[in-house]
Amino acid sequence: MHYQADFHIHSCLSPCASLEMSPSAMVRKAQSAGLNAIALTDHNCTFNLPAFEKICARYDMECLFGIEVTSLEEAHIVCLFDDLSSAMLFGERIYDSLPSILNQPDRFGDQPIINEKEEILGFAEKFLISASTYTIKRVLDEVHSLGGLVIPAHIDRQVYGIIAQLGFLPDEAFDAVELTAFGDPALALDYPVLRNSDSHQLDTLGSAYTEFDIDSLSVEKIRSSLWKGK
Repeated sequence: MHYQADFHIHSCLSPCASLEMSPSAMVRKAQSAGLNAIALTDHNCTFNLPAFEKICARYDMECLFGIEVTSLEEAHIVCLFDDLSSAMLFGERIYDSLPSILNQPDRFGDQPIINEKEEILGFAEKFLISASTYTIKRVLDEVHSLGGLVIPAHIDRQVYGIIAQLGFLPDEAFDAVELTAFGDPALALDYPVLRNSDSHQLDTLGSAYTEFDIDSLSVEKIRSSLWKGK
């Protein structure tokens, strides 16, 4: 099957994202943009993944379950899972590791937790842009132990990209690296490349995506496809 996939999208839970980014709005926009596979990857939190799973099932949108971790080194890392339970478990660990700094909605925006009916269930209390206590190596080890993919995000950016934060791209067991739409592939060195929108608002969703020809959507098939086609 041919997939057009955007695996880096934020919902309204991320304080830097638009409040219009409900899971249902995201899925409808993804379909109108020609995508047939997406992932929700909020900052350091997975509280909106249960609603996302139900909405994707309702609209027959294939999906992965994700989170964008801010490591101790302040590098952004996209982590993707096949199943909701693994994503929620890892997301709980990351959220618990955040410092006890409360969000300030008037300064940084709300962090609403919503259900599939777009009803607000509550708010994430911790400030989700904070760095976790997880090192890059610990993220790698724990995500891989749970069967997930580990992908340094937007490595060509000067803010929160792993190269900007460390000064180099480390030789680790990353499954791929992510570039923005026009990022230089030379930065990826020997890693396969994903391109995603990193969308925080509806009008940019699907503005960058990656194509796969695989039998079905799964972490293992994506990993194999990436390394065969890198």
